[in-house]
Amino acid sequence: MSKSSSSPRCWPVLPPIFISAIVSVEVGNGLEGYFPDAFVSYLVREHAKGFFESGDLSLGLRTLLTLLQHRIREAVLGMDFDPRVLKAIPASHLSGGAGVTATMPSLTAPAKITTRMSEEDRERYRAKATPAQTYAAYLEWLARSDYDPDVELFTAASRAYLSRFRLTAPYRQYILLGEYGKSHRIVQRDSLALLVFTGTPFVSPHFFVKDGDVWRMDMTAEVRDTVERVGGAYTWDYRGTTDEYTKAFEDLLTKIQGYRRFKDGDNRALPIRGDKR
Repeated sequence: MSKSSSSPRCWPVLPPIFISAIVSVEVGNGLEGYFPDAFVSYLVREHAKGFFESGDLSLGLRTLLTLLQHRIREAVLGMDFDPRVLKAIPASHLSGGAGVTATMPSLTAPAKITTRMSEEDRERYRAKATPAQTYAAYLEWLARSDYDPDVELFTAASRAYLSRFRLTAPYRQYILLGEYGKSHRIVQRDSLALLVFTGTPFVSPHFFVKDGDVWRMDMTAEVRDTVERVGGAYTWDYRGTTDEYTKAFEDLLTKIQGYRRFKDGDNRALPIRGDKR
């Protein structure tokens, strides 16, 4: 312990491994139906825990709030929480009550994010014979605790793009929570396919391209052709213009309240305060 003549007491500097924080999510009266025990317990014991262990506390808390906001949006549109998604996510503690509290350790350095799967595991994430099978494998890939973007589910350009990002397990689980179990429609035209969600208005479409006898997800097309929106009736907008997907599926596009969307998708609009329409 160091000494100081200007202070009657000096505290020891503890190693960061011993620093901890209390995270608590309290559910108010009448909100249990919107925030069921399993969901709240997952947020605190699994989602937040993953970010604390990665060392990225700020991003963890902001993503926690984003998940809560997403659940509120679903509840506003009358969408129930589907607990089946939690069975797909590796979990150690999914119990709770009307709110959950847990102590989260903070480690000295961020955990390694990108890993290399075993060859046996990599076989599970090869491109499949149909877009639907490839999408199912993608959901399983999102649920994994490790992150290997260099899998053959994705196009080569998509693998290079995903390798640039630090997608932690909690963030991938956030994506999974928005999509898992949501009804969707797949339209296939020649060597291209489009997946449009019919059970949620919050998730932008997915794009697939045929490569020989298999279908790969084209994540770079999602980045190019869709954009996230904030503060309006919809959370995403289509912005493709002259690319191959826009040309192939242009007849499925429509304009709603100034947004370009797919006419057969879920186009329920969020209510906007002060909007009299």
